[in-house]
Amino acid sequence: MLKIFTTQLTGIFSRIQDKESEAIEDGARLLAQAVVSGHSIYLYGANELQGILHEASAGREPFPLVKVFPDSIEHITESDRVLMFCSSPGTEEEQALAKELYEKGAGVVCVSPVVKDQNGIEQYCDVHIDTKLKMPLVPDEDGTRFGFPSLMVGLYVYHALSFTLKEILQEYA
Repeated sequence: MLKIFTTQLTGIFSRIQDKESEAIEDGARLLAQAVVSGHSIYLYGANELQGILHEASAGREPFPLVKVFPDSIEHITESDRVLMFCSSPGTEEEQALAKELYEKGAGVVCVSPVVKDQNGIEQYCDVHIDTKLKMPLVPDEDGTRFGFPSLMVGLYVYHALSFTLKEILQEYA
């Protein structure tokens, strides 16, 4: 089972690299605007995806100007940026939050899977990065599936954004 999981996870990472590199660069450029101007990047991740915030704020290579997403968006300005991680195409609450931020004019970068024929959070984002993780990766003997590594995939995208942001900021230095 570990071999199947590893193969499937490697496939997800490869598809993100191949198909989302332009969106990752666009997202990093949008986030760089906040860094260069000294404004904040608010990171949103519900449930297990809060692990990305811990990596961004307390990891060995912290993300510049990152803050915990606040309880209220009233203090988020047009010059701030929001980086949202969702393990699904976005709950109703997450979509409403993204829509409110988008309408407020704060730059929003969303990271979530896109599911065909389903309206997801991507419609309310300035930049959307598709995680390609739509279902669990490992088939069981009875046909069900398990192993839904949303945090691992989210961290992969987070690091891709972080590396790209670092490259962009070095161009400004």
